[in-house]
Amino acid sequence: MARVLVVEDDPVVARVLEIALKRAGHEVQLAPDFPSAKGLLGGDWDAVILDLNLPGGFGLDLLRHLRQELGRKIPVFVLSGLKQEKTLLEALHLGAQDYLTKPFSPNELLLRLERYVAQG
Repeated sequence: MARVLVVEDDPVVARVLEIALKRAGHEVQLAPDFPSAKGLLGGDWDAVILDLNLPGGFGLDLLRHLRQELGRKIPVFVLSGLKQEKTLLEALHLGAQDYLTKPFSPNELLLRLERYVAQG
């Protein structure tokens, strides 16, 4: 079982992610906005699923904080409605493992996640 932090402000998308991850045997913590996510990033996570447009801030700033200030190398999967190449390239440059655009397939996300997270 992996501990996954889901940073997503849309309650419907957050619920879909929570259900899919729990069915796959993962433990899930939801963070609905930038401030709560920033406070949780220092926790013991196996992976982070990160939306970009969040109340209170931008998801790439959370990724930058995780990598540069906290020095954490945990897998981060960006899940966003932003499809611009510039945003995708910035996310990957900052160390995201993958970038999926909405709408997305929960099963595809799980398969991508499981490449990086050991099943226990």
